[in-house]
Amino acid sequence: MRREQQVNRLHTYRKLFGSLVLGLALLFSSGCATDFFVDKGHVDGVGGISFEIKPPYLNEKKAFNIRAENLSPWQLQQISDAMPFIAAFTHAQLGNGVSPALLPASETKVRSIRNIQNLNSDTFLAVKTIQNWQITAQQIQFNIDYFYTGQDGHFVYFRDNYIFKTNKQKWVFEKHAKTEPEGVLACEKNSQGWRACEPLNRAK
Repeated sequence: MRREQQVNRLHTYRKLFGSLVLGLALLFSSGCATDFFVDKGHVDGVGGISFEIKPPYLNEKKAFNIRAENLSPWQLQQISDAMPFIAAFTHAQLGNGVSPALLPASETKVRSIRNIQNLNSDTFLAVKTIQNWQITAQQIQFNIDYFYTGQDGHFVYFRDNYIFKTNKQKWVFEKHAKTEPEGVLACEKNSQGWRACEPLNRAK
């Protein structure tokens, strides 16, 4: 009798465990994940100017550093207007699953971080920060800090410079601000706990 009760109890526990596993599987299935875990973005207000930090290119838009720099409302509006174009450009520059041959013709003269750093197609390249904004009525100049995992397992940070101009109500890459990229960065935490990066040759 006791043996039967133990067997019944074991079956009950197994059913409960199976139900728990099934419930978790349903919770993390694509349908539920879409509803509960996907970041759908937001609208951010900076200096009275709205920034749509929403897909597509959500990660690239999140990398825009606009709060820490002394920018006027007019300059912020210029960045807000240009944000979708700069974010799409940055995403293409990462080259994660995108062939350079698929870049628009106007962007083929852009320096390739992958080529400069000899990164193979399996290396995941990401954007850390888009910053150092310099804005006039005709153009927007900025830097992009990229990062990837180096052979030693540590992150490598790399900075390049860009100028965008308006063309038919669109912001497009015009040229690099300097003939050479700033290159590999030395990054350390500052007194506020933020990671501050500057070019390696300047850091020495």
